[in-house]
Amino acid sequence: RAMVSDASKKKAAQKKAAAAAKRGAKVPASSSSASSSASANKTGALAAVQLSDRTCTAVLTSHPLSRDIHIESLTLTFHGHDLLVDTELELNYGRRYGLLGLNGCGKSCLLKAIGCRELPIPEHMDIYHLSHEIEASDMSALGAVISCDEERVKLEKEAEVLAAQV
Repeated sequence: RAMVSDASKKKAAQKKAAAAAKRGAKVPASSSSASSSASANKTGALAAVQLSDRTCTAVLTSHPLSRDIHIESLTLTFHGHDLLVDTELELNYGRRYGLLGLNGCGKSCLLKAIGCRELPIPEHMDIYHLSHEIEASDMSALGAVISCDEERVKLEKEAEVLAAQV
């Protein structure tokens, strides 16, 4: 029997690791510090990614600076189950909309996808998604929504400071 040299073993291991990396499989960690720093970078990158149970694909067909939202080819899945397939979503400025449907048909999932900006909605539009009820109080519904508007509160405080300086 012929004995395999260490150099050929290393070469074969590198070839195997390259093939596994090409397939997207896990590559066994080597003892070098470069591989540990690379794995630390990958871990940091994975932590930055927000994983979701929802998957959304859609195409914004309205003008990006328009007040109206026209989305075509909207597909929404939840845990691999299709909730909406190749659907159109049209929201026009000044209109009010309601979502009606059976339990589990995707109403809340669609609202969460819109609220998390998983759909291609222009950045100049403000989106507020209230995912749960607030505690009971004497505040009106509109007052409760407005009190959650942190940006508005911050700007009002800044305006008060500037007005006091004048």
